[in-house]
Formats: sequence, structure tokens, C-alpha cells
Amino acid sequence: MKKNHSHYGGGATLVSPQKIFLKMKVTLFVVLFSAIQVLATGAYSQTKGFTLAKENTTLENVLKAIEDQSNYYFLYNGSLIDVSQKINVKLENQSLEATLQALFKDADVTYKIYNRQIVLSPAKTAADVQQSMEVKGNVSDASGAPLPGVTVIIKGTTTGTITDFDGNYVLSNVVEGSTLLFSFVGMKPQEVIVGNTSTIDVTLAEESIGIEEVVAIGYGTQKKVNLTGSVSTIDFANEIESRPVTTTSSGLQGAIPNLQITPESGKPGHSASINVRGTTSINGGGPLVLVDGVEMSMDLVNPNDIANVSVLKDAAASSIYGVRAAYGVVLITTKSAGKEGETTVSYSGNVAFSKPTVLPDMVGTSYEHAEFINKALLNANIGVMFEDDHIEGMKAWAQDPTNNPESEIIQGTYRFYGHTNWVDLMMKNSALSHRHNINVSGGGEKTRFYSSIGFVEQQGIIRYAEDKYQRLNTRLSVENQTNDWMKLGFKLLYNYVGEDEPHKYKDDVFRQMVFSSPVRIATPFLGDPNFPEYDPFIGKYFDDQNPISLLKEGGRDMSNTHDIWASVSADLDIMEDWTARIDFTYNRKMDRFSEHRKRIDMITTSFVETEGNTNNNSYKQISRDKSYSSFNAWTQYEKTLGEKHYVKGMVGFNQELTQYSSFSALRRELLSQNLPSLSLGVGDQQVAESGYEWALRGGFFRANYIFDDRYLVEVNGRYDGTSRFPKDNRFVFLPSFSLAWRLSEEAFMESTRGWLDNLKVRGSYGLLGNQLLTAKTWSGNTKYYPYIPFMASGFAGNYLFGTEQDLLINPAGLVSNSLTWEKASTVNFGFDVTMLNQRLDASFDWYRRTTSDMLVKVEYPELLGTSAPPANKAELQTTGWELSVSWKDRIGKDFSYGLGVILSDSQAEITKYDNPTNSLGDHYVGKKIGEVWGYETEGFFAVGEDIASHADQSKLGANWKAGDIKYVDRNDDGFVNNGKNTLEDHGDLKVVGNTTPRYQYGITADVTYKNLYMNLFLQGVGKRDFWPSSEEFWPVATQYYNTQTWFLTDTWTEDNPNTYFPRPIARETKNRQQQSKYMQDASYIRLKSISVGYNIPRNWLDVLRIAKASVFVSGENLWEHSNIKGPYDPEAAKGNGAMLYPFQRTYSVGVNVTF
Repeated sequence: MKKNHSHYGGGATLVSPQKIFLKMKVTLFVVLFSAIQVLATGAYSQTKGFTLAKENTTLENVLKAIEDQSNYYFLYNGSLIDVSQKINVKLENQSLEATLQALFKDADVTYKIYNRQIVLSPAKTAADVQQSMEVKGNVSDASGAPLPGVTVIIKGTTTGTITDFDGNYVLSNVVEGSTLLFSFVGMKPQEVIVGNTSTIDVTLAEESIGIEEVVAIGYGTQKKVNLTGSVSTIDFANEIESRPVTTTSSGLQGAIPNLQITPESGKPGHSASINVRGTTSINGGGPLVLVDGVEMSMDLVNPNDIANVSVLKDAAASSIYGVRAAYGVVLITTKSAGKEGETTVSYSGNVAFSKPTVLPDMVGTSYEHAEFINKALLNANIGVMFEDDHIEGMKAWAQDPTNNPESEIIQGTYRFYGHTNWVDLMMKNSALSHRHNINVSGGGEKTRFYSSIGFVEQQGIIRYAEDKYQRLNTRLSVENQTNDWMKLGFKLLYNYVGEDEPHKYKDDVFRQMVFSSPVRIATPFLGDPNFPEYDPFIGKYFDDQNPISLLKEGGRDMSNTHDIWASVSADLDIMEDWTARIDFTYNRKMDRFSEHRKRIDMITTSFVETEGNTNNNSYKQISRDKSYSSFNAWTQYEKTLGEKHYVKGMVGFNQELTQYSSFSALRRELLSQNLPSLSLGVGDQQVAESGYEWALRGGFFRANYIFDDRYLVEVNGRYDGTSRFPKDNRFVFLPSFSLAWRLSEEAFMESTRGWLDNLKVRGSYGLLGNQLLTAKTWSGNTKYYPYIPFMASGFAGNYLFGTEQDLLINPAGLVSNSLTWEKASTVNFGFDVTMLNQRLDASFDWYRRTTSDMLVKVEYPELLGTSAPPANKAELQTTGWELSVSWKDRIGKDFSYGLGVILSDSQAEITKYDNPTNSLGDHYVGKKIGEVWGYETEGFFAVGEDIASHADQSKLGANWKAGDIKYVDRNDDGFVNNGKNTLEDHGDLKVVGNTTPRYQYGITADVTYKNLYMNLFLQGVGKRDFWPSSEEFWPVATQYYNTQTWFLTDTWTEDNPNTYFPRPIARETKNRQQQSKYMQDASYIRLKSISVGYNIPRNWLDVLRIAKASVFVSGENLWEHSNIKGPYDPEAAKGNGAMLYPFQRTYSVGVNVTF
């Protein structure tokens, strides 16, 4: 295999851990074996002798022969070393040193060996030494990393040298006042005048950064300077290098303006919702996510395999993807094959510990809870739950638990005096997770490869029932330059995801801690020597909703996902400036679920047996199989005509097919609860199956024209068709048009050239379609075949026909033959500016997206006898803006820093909707998405206040007293009510808040000093309202819940009237109406991540043959500030979902090593 010849010519199932690791070993063997097959001639000896026999050949040919026989390669400047000179050489089994000495003994060339690099320099003469001084120094890039192979030459002469592996150089024959020219491929040349110093250090800036950066776009790449649409990009690999990121979505959160990543919960392996530029449609919908051009879930991808991410935001940037791109496109590009001539092995890993960000602060004694509950019950005119002697027993135990009973049996009833701290019982102090990644890359002249294996395991925080998430990712990517006009590519991926968790409360463990009363005993009945008659109940739990018993013994749910991807591609150079690409991808995804419910025999406090939870003692299996195939073909022509006209055109074809099937089986009354099997049950059995398939087919084009690097035009279009709509409405043409003007290149801007690198304004318009029919409007297979009538089947519920349940067939409803696409048209204006030698970069966009033909339900007369099909009859308008600013600079050689800020905002409004009565319970024209209607609060009724003289609040509740909420009679009609609950007559209601996140922002900062670095990332929302609809927020929403500490001090009493909450009333909603007083401010700022690391010095690593290594410590979600009240994480505050599985603070230590 040909070596790297560097010539700078004059310029430079969820299974057990043991089985998981066995799978990892097998997979790693397969990946490495494939890599070895690719390398073919694999390893090179560094110690064997050289045999050369050449006559009248060039020095260049001899150097290549030495490289071919070893893993050494030469670095030299072609203008300084004459490699065309003819020489004769004859050597047999000579060492490297002997070979080089023989080769250069009569030449004016000196050499130095640095690891595998041999640097050639002109020999210096005695005269030169007498008349010159020696200059030395170091050359590095903007990050401080050394640059080997940089040409250092005395301008106007042929005297020069090349930097070594550590970026160091020594140059003789230098006269004071001469100019040194430093040059390197991809870097800006730099000139330095030699003064009276002998040490000159230089930092070279990249030419391919900033405006010259190349970013991923639809079906190709483009220079950032030539973009006319709205595209944001991020160097993902660099962003997460020292963060304990387990999913791609968590690594992207807050990193790109108007890319909204909203975590669903803190559960291990949790998913996140993704949105680009605000509300999309009243039917939902999100961006298209493509991984190397193929649609894929981003959280199935190993974050360590990702190189960069681009987000296409406006129609001009994303219309090339047609009907799937109405609400943005996320392009994920994975790491490519390695470099020719070297094999690189890298490992990255970390171990992390997590704990909840927020936990409820519950009362410390049972008697405080009991007294508070009794007060609330009396306020509701309900009898007390806890008698006085029971409360006295609680107090006695709390004051002296050693000499007072924790429980006793009184008249056949078990009475508990102790206190159960459900938070401590149900939550671990911390949860462990670990992440490991190994990748190998390299190749030869023709074939290069990249292979990786990654493993993640996250433990949950549930104490009594293990919850665990595991993911295994493997990847092999191979590229082969078959000849000078064709390059072939092959990619193979295997992803495994496994989850093991308790059947009950796996998703809402947080809520159960608040629901469960402290006077519930968590342990089973242990017996009482005074009452041996109750011994048969020993070991049984009290209360059929005891969360500990249900977590420990209520059964397990397990899931396994096996996801396999294979793709082949061919890149063709048809002729100069004309290229083409063809690729085909196939995916097979297999999901397997098992649900094992166990019956728990429980007892009441009166020692009456119950059967525990409903539908218990059963076993269920679900199999879901999905196959996906994609074919793409496109060709592109790119040409610069003369000096000022640049043209590029591309046309292509895309076709995709998705097929899905599922099967489930359930069996009740297992013979043994410890043997979950469909064949070991005697009770009811149920089976179900479903399936669908759908296809896309489209042709697309893009045309670019640039005049004199100043005026840019781009036109995109796609003719797309889907099988989801009736035959006559399947195809649609979706065009876009965009313009840009680089003012910085105009002659009248000549005076700004010293500080302004680039100033570009741009505008675009485009039309996109949406083929996704979501569950908000459709269910089952109807969203894949909405124009076909479907009948539903099922058992007859509780009705018997004879002695058995019969299968029922429900008649099909009406369908529409005129259904068609939702359409989204977008107008976008923006500007990009780079200045101060590319240290300051800023971008701003304003946009308006109009979503029309949204599908909504249509009301027909009741005599129709069935529901009407939805119709394309609604419209939504989203308006927003986004800003990003970044600054990067260096101070001296050792210190560099950077700061970045992103800020975005959007609002959506209904502009067309069929709501004849303008009911507030539905959408209406003029409605801002996220609006919350409620009453305005005046305060509490005071003691002695004449409540009867206030407006009548009887529609909201009865028995109003001091300490209750006083609502404002906004329309002065003497009554507080919601009128007809319409836009025209909404009584005393008003808009009291909006749940749409506003002014979302991210702040990044990085500092590097020598080998030490620190990265910091703050993320937040500037404005958002949250209505706490979940009952856990309110004191004594029902009589059974636990009591939070702040309820005792912040509920109204006559002695404490200036509180947050009204007087406690059990089972009462009149004080809990949606209202201004309790609308929560859910804005927040959070320290999303901070990491501190150390790059181990090169001279320490050379001994270990390590190319580079770093260690780091990091934290996620370490701090936040918010005005939200109650035990809510502000990031998760969204209705009932706010108290499910708590978010986590994570502390991590890790290492990155490259060999």
C-alpha cells in the first residue's frame, strides 16, 4: 500500500452485563476483522532493513521506495530540495540510519527523524554559518495545537526548513531584517520580519473557517459564504468531547438557535421532542432528521460517531426534501473514513453519577400530616380521618420511638403511628452510568475505513426496583477509490437498545412519592405476639396502592430493539465539473416487548384480603417489525465561467418505502407468577395484529448562480408524491427561491476591508408540504390510508352472547376523497456578518411561516349517524426571529477564549378555523397558540369581610368563607363566571398566561490556557407560563395525598392571612380555578454543562506511543434559577408531565485517548 507522501511544493434483549460484554467482544472482533480486510497489507515493520537497487533514477523515486518499504514518510519543501536530481543507489538490508547516510552523503541535504517523519532540509555551508544567525521557534494553530510540516522560508531565497512533529523549527543563515514566510496547506500564509531576537513563535489561522466553511445542505455541501437560505451548523464532535452525553438530542439542546429540544423526563435513555422554529401545525409535526442522508431517529445514533450537524430552517434551504421538510430538516453527518497511510485507534469513556435536580420536601412527622388533613376535611364539612388518640400515638412515637409503639392493633384494625418517608424509600442517593467508545480508522491509497463500537448503560434512581437503559452501537464505513472516476462506499450499522424496568410507576415515580401518605406503612405485616390470630397475614402488604410493594413485586417490563442499517453508494466523476451519486439504503428494525404483571395479595387495615392491582397475574408479548428502503440518484454540474460567473446545477430522484407489522399476545392467570409464558396460563387470552406500508417518490432540482462573489441566486424545487392520499391528490410541486447580496465585496465598501470580512443580506420564499397525519386527528391505520374506509374489530366488552364474548365488527365511517397536503409557505430575511479577522461572527433571521390546509374535524348533522372525516380547512401563522453571535480570540501564545450567544423567539396564531360559536374550548381565529384563559385574582376574603356584598361566585363553588379566593368581576355584572365560554361572551375570563416558550437562549464560553481547558454552557427560557394542573401542587386536592412542608406554613389561617395558598379544603376545586394568582413563571436559566480538562503534554505521551490524550471532569444540570413554585423542575414544567420521572444532575469523570 502506498504511504502518505507529503510534498509541500514551495508552499505549505436486555441481557445481563456479561452477555452484553460478550456481544461487544464479538461485535468488536467483526468490526476489527473487517478493518483488517480493508487494510489488506495492514502493518509495517519499522525495524527491518532496506534493500534498494536503482540506477540513474530520481531522488524522488528513491524516497517513494523507502516509504513503500516502511511506515516512514518524508517531509520536505520542493523549492529547497531538488528531488529531480538523478542518483545511483545500491543497498542491501541496511538500517534506516545507514540508508539515509548513504543517500545524502554527497548531497547538500540534512535530515532529522521524528517518530515516523523524516524531515529534509538544505545543508548549511561554513560561509553561511559565519554570516548568519540561527532562528528557532514553534508554529501552532488557533487552538494552540502544534503544526508539523509547516514550510518556513527566508523570503526571496531558497533557504528554509519544515517544522517537526511538535511544530518546532530551527532555521540557520538568517540575517537580521530578513522576512520569514510561514506557509501550510489550508492555513493563511504569514510573514514575520526578523529583529534582534532569535526566537519567533507563530500562530497560523485557517483559511477554511468562518465564511469559507463548508456546511452540509440537502444532497450535497456548500460554502457558508454562498448560502442564501437559513442554515445553522455545529461542530458536534467538538461540542460533546468532554460531556457525558448519552443521546444526540441532549447534546444538541440549546446549541442552535430555534432548534428546540425538550426532554420528556429524566428517565434513563429518555427521548426528547424536537422542534424547529416554533409551532408547526395544530396537528403536530416536527423536523425531518437525516443521518448521512437517510431518515433515522437521532437518539439511535451514537453521539461519538457524529462529526457535525446542520439545521435547514427556511423553505429555501429545506424544500429539496419536499413533503417531509415542512418544519425543518436536521442533517447529521457522521465521521468519515480515516486518512491514507495511517491507522488511528481512539477510546473515549466516562463514568457518571446522577441525582435528581428537584425532590419534594415532605413533612417530617405523621401527626403534622394528620392534623393538616383533618383541618382540610373539617373545612369541607367532612368528618375527620384521624381520631385524637391516633394523633396522640403519632406524637408519642415521634418524640420517643424507642419507648412508644410504631403500630398496634385496636379492635381488629391495624393502626400505624410511625412515619414513612417515601422520598428516601423510593429514591437512591445516586445512580451510576458509564459510556465507552472505541473507533478505528485508516486505510491506504485506494481504500479507507472508519469503524466504531459504543456502549452506554444508565441506571435509574428507583431504589426498590431496578430500572436500566442500555445501548450498543456499531458502525463500519468503507470507501474505495476504484479508479480515477468512481468511488464506492459501504456502511453497516447495528444498534441495540434494551430497557428493564418495573411494570408499575416506571414513568411517574415522582408523583407516587407525593401521592403516598406518610401514615401508610411501607413494609409488610410482621405479626403481633398479642394477636396470633393474625399470623396468617404475615408477609402481606397493607393497602392495594402501596408503591413499594408494586415496585418490588408488581412485575417487570422489558424491551429490546435491534436496528440494522446497510447502505451502498457510488460517486462518479463523469467529466470535468460533472459528478453524480447513487445510493441505496435498507433498514430492518425489530422491537420486542414483554409485560409481566404479578398479583400481590394485600390486606386492608381491617385484615381483609384483596387481590391487589387490576388485570394482574398476566403475561404479554409484543413484536413490531419495520423495514425501510431508500434509493437516491442525483447528478451535479459546477463551473466557474471566466472570472465572475459561477453556476451549479443539480437534478435527482428519490424513492422510499416503509413497511410495518405488529403482533401481540396476552395470557392471564399464569400457573406460576415466576414462570411468565404464554403457554403457562389458564385464563383469558387475546391476540392482535396490525400492519401498514407507505411510499414516497419525488424528483428534485437545485440551481445556483453567483456573479462576482457578490450577487447570489438559488432556485430549488421538488415534485413529490405520497401513497397516503387519494390517487388524484398524491403529487405536488414545491418550489423555493432565494437571493443574497454580499455588500462587503462591493467597491463602495473598500474602506471597511481592514475590519469587515463579510457582510451578506439574504431573503427567501418557498412552499413545502406535510404528509404526516398525526394521532391528534387520526388513529390506527387510518393515518396511512385516510381515503380507505376501515372497520374495527374487538370483543364485546362486558356483554355475553350465550356463555362467551363474541367478536364485534364496527362499521366503517366516512372518508374523504379530497384529502391533500398541509402546506407551509415561509418568508425569511436575514443577514450574516463576520469581522475583525473572523473573530466576531453574527447572524440574524426573521421569518413568517404560514401553514394552510390543516386537517380539522368537521361537524355534520347528528342524523348522519357517524362522524365526518377531517377536511383541509384551517390555517396557522408562525412569526419569529433568531440571533447568534460568537467571538473567538487569543491572548499571547498560551491563552485563547471564546464566547457565544444564541437567542430566538416565535409566536403562532390561528388565522383560519371553522368554529362557528367561537368556543374557547376549541381553536378560533386570532388565538395565540399556548393561550391559557382564567380568572383574575383579587386576593383572599378577609375575616369579617361581607362576602355577600362581593360579586356572586356560586357558579364556581359554594360556602365561600374567609381565606377563600376572591375573583375579580371583570364585566361588573355582579357574577363571577365564564359566560357562554365563547370569544364574544367569556364572562370574567381573560388570557392569564401562555405556555409557549419565548426568548429561548444559550450561552457558551470556552477558555484554554496551555494544556488546560474549560467549557461552560448555560441554557434557558426567558418567558413561559405554566399552569400547575396536577393535583400534587395543591394542598389536600384529595384527602389521601402526602403533605409538603410548605403547605403547613403557606396556607391561610386567621393568624397567618398573608400566605400563598388559600385555606385548605379537601376535595374542593373552587379555589383551584385557572387564575392569574397561581399561573407560574416557568422561565429559567440553567447551567446545562461545565467541563474542565487537561490535554496531557506530548512529551509525556511519546514514551507510551500515544498520539494525544486528555482527562476531564464535567457536570450536567448543576445549577438553575427559576421563580416557579413547588417541586417542579422548570425545564419539565408542562402540565401533568411536570411530576413524572425527575431530571438528573450528573457528575462525570472521563478520558479521551488516541493511538
